[in-house]
Amino acid sequence: MFKDVIFMTTLYPIVLVTENNVQAVSFQSYLTEQLALPILLVSILETLPLQDELEPRPLFLVDLDYLKSSQQSGWPREIASRFGEANTVLLNAPTSTDRELLLMWPHTSGLFFRQDPLDRLVLGIRKVLQGEYWIPRHLLCDLVNYYRKGGEHHVRNQTLLTVREQEIIRYLMTGASNTEIADSLFVSEHTIKSHLYNVFKKLNVKNRLQAVSWAKEYL
Repeated sequence: MFKDVIFMTTLYPIVLVTENNVQAVSFQSYLTEQLALPILLVSILETLPLQDELEPRPLFLVDLDYLKSSQQSGWPREIASRFGEANTVLLNAPTSTDRELLLMWPHTSGLFFRQDPLDRLVLGIRKVLQGEYWIPRHLLCDLVNYYRKGGEHHVRNQTLLTVREQEIIRYLMTGASNTEIADSLFVSEHTIKSHLYNVFKKLNVKNRLQAVSWAKEYL
């Protein structure tokens, strides 16, 4: 195993989220050479650098196979929390991928299946870095139809809450306590209680269970 190393003098425009082993380091080196950009490999959520150690909005390359095997489900929430609308490229997606995966990673700009060759992967990442999308057409069409047929209602309901309130309610969905949420967000427990008071009032709910039920439908 290789230890994650962060060089504080370098701002990384790309972050590769995958298992830290010989194969991953070789893949990291290959992409660095092909893209001519420094790439930071991060394998553990707790070692994800702070925003001032990366580019303002780095591109995240996320190995879905690794996240599934390691059961690190907090990555989408943590990336959104720290880097806002930072773009994400999903790697090793199963052929059965549907729109639910894109809804889980709302800022996905690229998606590659396990069987995609390396040259196609590099080409796609280059396009994403240029501001384009590299997502299979059938998934994009499915996503557009979802919003046309009722997703707008979900979006309208989401806008009831601020970004921070949505973030906190997602923590509620994991069963986190006020103290745990406060520690994760580096704020006081009193601040979390104030946010929850506002959330309950906006949603017209009386407790955490009702708020979570709302979140499961609209977030």
